[in-house]
Amino acid sequence: MIHLHPNSIGNKVKLYWKNKLKENSIAIIGCPDLRGSLCNKEYSNIRLIRKELYELIWNDWDIDLYDLGDIVPGKDWEDTNFALQRVIEVLLKMKVFPIVLGGSISLNLSIYKALSKLDKPLNYTAIDSKIEINNSIEVNTDKNYLYQMMLQEPSLLFNFANIGYQSYFVSKPTLKILNSIDFEGYRLGDISENIKNSEPVFRSSDFIAINLDSIESIDGSLSSGSTPNGFTNREICTLTKYVGLSKQIKILGIFNFLGYSHNKMNEKLVSQMLWYFIEGKNQQQYYENEEYIKYIVLHEDKELIFLKDKYVDKWWLAVNFEYEKKSTFLVPCSEKDYKEALKGNIPERYWKTFKRFL
Repeated sequence: MIHLHPNSIGNKVKLYWKNKLKENSIAIIGCPDLRGSLCNKEYSNIRLIRKELYELIWNDWDIDLYDLGDIVPGKDWEDTNFALQRVIEVLLKMKVFPIVLGGSISLNLSIYKALSKLDKPLNYTAIDSKIEINNSIEVNTDKNYLYQMMLQEPSLLFNFANIGYQSYFVSKPTLKILNSIDFEGYRLGDISENIKNSEPVFRSSDFIAINLDSIESIDGSLSSGSTPNGFTNREICTLTKYVGLSKQIKILGIFNFLGYSHNKMNEKLVSQMLWYFIEGKNQQQYYENEEYIKYIVLHEDKELIFLKDKYVDKWWLAVNFEYEKKSTFLVPCSEKDYKEALKGNIPERYWKTFKRFL
């Protein structure tokens, strides 16, 4: 029997069979099916994460948190994908924010299909050690789900960004493909050097997947594709808080949890990542304002307009389209982009965004 602190998450979380879901609440859904990850284990034990999460302190959050339990894996892998898609569709209609605990990261294809029902362009960001664009269109797996996402009709994938890829896992041809379609990839070393540079990417994302393979795991027990290098525990918690601070994000997924460890450190880490996400989401209202300081940088025949939040360190770059009535598109950026523009270097974010609209 677990004895919980009176102010613990376990004493604040609401169970779906006792409570009606409210708008703007968070709902945790377990989807333990690992069959898409091509590892030896078919199912993960998500309950281990819940146990550790419930013991953490509820930090006076003004948020309703629900636990919807686990989606029972179907007879076939496709059955699980279909069930997850339908659950996400219902929650989005109810304006509830889903957190999916998995299970294979290829379940993201089902999440993408559910989001596509909104019929709006989508920005997908993956915190992952690999970028895999396998052109197989057979069974949905970790290696080809991104390719299948790109093939969906209608095509609503406006942007894809990878945070934390490791060069020895990603081929040059893959990076060339990514660049040719104006998608984004950020190396592990570049993000670790200044982790704050990841925040603008999350600010413009609609759904974010955290592959636990992206975290360093010396004993290899954290995820289905663990490696000795990756984000540190503190770094991944910082990234997860940045995710929570994003007002645009509609879904968070944490994937490839194997479901066991000798000392509970793996499930403790994932539960603390969730804690930081909720902490960030609770701070959203203080993190974005409507008062800006305007900076203009002249570059040859172009006028680059940067906007900085008057109260917090958040920047935007205005991309102008003279041929459109709504001629300005605000791209989240960083102070580093502004400083580079002062040196005469137009930020890559500017060109990539401009080309996507052509």
